[in-house]
Amino acid sequence: MQTRRHHRYPSARILLGCCLFAVTLVLCLAPRLAYADSVRKVDDLLGSVGGTVYFLHSPSKWNGQYWDGGGWKNIKDIPRDPNTTSADLGNGWVMCYRFGGYVAWRKDKLPIDEPGTTFGGFKLRFNDVGVTERRENFDVIIEFTKITAWAPYDQKGEGAPALSGYAPLEVDDVGGLLLAARSEEDRNPTIRSTYRTRFVKRGTDELIDSSNEVDMVYWSIDAPEGVRHGSGNYTNPNRESIWKVSGYKDEALVRQDVDEWLEIVPGEDGIANKGFLSKKEDVLGSIQDNHSMVVLKSGPEFVTEWRGYNCEMWMGYDTVVKAYPEWTGPVIDPPTQVKRRGETAELGVRQTFPHVVFNKAKSVVMSDTLDPALDASKAEVKVYKDDTDVTRFWEVDVSGQTVTAKSRNTSLVDGNMTLKIRVPVSETADLSSYEQQDDQGVKYWKIPNQASTTINGVSKQAERAYVLVPGEATGSVQLRATTRLEGGQLKDGQFTFRLRDEGGNELDVKTNDADGNVVFKALDYTSADIGKTFSYTITEDAGTEPGYSYDTHVETLTVKVEDGGQGRPSASVTYDADGATFVNSYGQQTQRAALAVVRQDGKTHAPLGGAQFTLYVDDGDGSFTSADQPAVTYIDEALKNPIAGSVVTTRSDDGRAVYYGLEWGKTYWLKETTAPSGYGPDPQVHKIGVSTDGAVSTIGKDGQAEALPNQGGIPTITISGDPRFVLPGAGGVGIVGTLLVGMVLVLSGGVCAFVSKRRAARGYR
Repeated sequence: MQTRRHHRYPSARILLGCCLFAVTLVLCLAPRLAYADSVRKVDDLLGSVGGTVYFLHSPSKWNGQYWDGGGWKNIKDIPRDPNTTSADLGNGWVMCYRFGGYVAWRKDKLPIDEPGTTFGGFKLRFNDVGVTERRENFDVIIEFTKITAWAPYDQKGEGAPALSGYAPLEVDDVGGLLLAARSEEDRNPTIRSTYRTRFVKRGTDELIDSSNEVDMVYWSIDAPEGVRHGSGNYTNPNRESIWKVSGYKDEALVRQDVDEWLEIVPGEDGIANKGFLSKKEDVLGSIQDNHSMVVLKSGPEFVTEWRGYNCEMWMGYDTVVKAYPEWTGPVIDPPTQVKRRGETAELGVRQTFPHVVFNKAKSVVMSDTLDPALDASKAEVKVYKDDTDVTRFWEVDVSGQTVTAKSRNTSLVDGNMTLKIRVPVSETADLSSYEQQDDQGVKYWKIPNQASTTINGVSKQAERAYVLVPGEATGSVQLRATTRLEGGQLKDGQFTFRLRDEGGNELDVKTNDADGNVVFKALDYTSADIGKTFSYTITEDAGTEPGYSYDTHVETLTVKVEDGGQGRPSASVTYDADGATFVNSYGQQTQRAALAVVRQDGKTHAPLGGAQFTLYVDDGDGSFTSADQPAVTYIDEALKNPIAGSVVTTRSDDGRAVYYGLEWGKTYWLKETTAPSGYGPDPQVHKIGVSTDGAVSTIGKDGQAEALPNQGGIPTITISGDPRFVLPGAGGVGIVGTLLVGMVLVLSGGVCAFVSKRRAARGYR
């Protein structure tokens, strides 16, 4: 059993071994993982050089100075003599002219091997080297703090000649700085130089802004240790290499084929990509073709170590920034503004563009997608640089709600640029669904605005801004009517009523409740309605229930909107004289009257057919106005067939037309709307009253009622009129006869005159 147990559970030891192996693997790979996170391989290394400082003037004797312990002295004033000692750099170093430029030089017998001899350094300054993206000119101060050197391998043999001197730094005559391990005898020492670089404001010792990023290209890192190129030691840590000490950023840029040319090693201080060491000779002589190169990023102050034997390396001042700088997104100014409907909002999309030299953007687009509550069709768009209108340098377009401005020349795009948009707030947009903001009791609708800037295809959004539209102060009124039923019991929902505005648009439909109340929906008014008066009508639908008489009058009422204080509307209602009351009745045979109208000639009393009359029901004000609507009347006594528009036409045989269905207790107006042929229209509108007992009479201006006579059992009003006097029509029969008679008389007179004249000429009288 123990044996089985032993063989059954061997996984414990295996699991422990796997864990130990995994831990070991992680520890071994940790530097490599850190390296992978901090070194970025790129296809176009030189095209990826970024940062915010631009080198415009190479360090040279013309802008270079050395520190002699008491002040700065010009390098260009040093004699072009390789043996001069007049330019004392301190710590045993002098500056003299060798190798086609000025070098830091010293003569010492060196030990054969490491650790070598360590010397104090020297300090150089190069003025007006470049400018930052903020247009801040800068100088560069380079201070070598420690230089360690030892003799080359070919001096180890007995009797080997001593070095006459060696240089750790060269100032190229054409322009540029080189880290070096050189001597005249071509028996160069191994040198390890540590130096501090400070980018300072021009003419001062003050660092440029700490937010600046310095990208520098170190290239042709390809020399071995011990012998000339190609056959030396590419494993010795003192072979040509560049090392981060302090002040550098984590990221470094290299070519995709870096593993063939450089070894990247971590440091004990935790820097993942501390050193970049040569692995292979790079025979290509130009920076564009070089493989053994790296771009290191830093702030304005950093410390570097260089190692090399029998070689030199450019210090990075030939770096050309090609990548567009880091940039922040746009800002909409102002972030909030209060505008009423119809007022113009002013939106400023402000973008601060970095200053560029060799790395201008390929494309720059500023855009603003306006909310539908802003009327983009009326937008005015301009682009400003600070306070100067530069719209002509931009392609401006408004498409739908989107405003865009695309730069015509991106080299002109730097500093503060503002896309200014003037756009009115829509007067008709529905804002009810928009977010609201309450400020001291005043509600605002928040119209959002979103803008962006796109550089080289990369977009950044502005924080959302808002146009605040004051919530329109509202007042409301609820229009009401009442109805009653005579001769019957009123029921809930029995009769239907309609509310319309003065344009005839139906606003609401309601039925009565059991108590006869008719309540329409509330009508809202805004501050824009203050000082206005609105007119409405209420009518009752004509029902079809037998035995019922429906009120046909039109109730006209007005609503006046006034300022109720603090711009809040207050609405008041004015009804007609009889109020908004509708009276229906049950038992139509006793509630209806008839009216006949006869049209005749005023002299002969001959009946006149073809006259048309319209009967209107009074709206309750006792005056005939446009508010009085055509009455509901019928052509038959059974009240089955309504008369359209309450318009009747008199018959030709008796000049008569009849209305049935006039309601008791109502007042009507009878108007001739079309006169008989040859007659003028009756100028009078006749007021007809139907009493509560069914008597029909005319009512004079004095209010006196005169009962109408019954003709054929129907109260009848007779309207007489004389024919119109008609002049003969031009070209008509009447005028033709007159013209013929006139022509005959004229011709006769002419003949008589002619005969008389002839007789006189012959002596006749």
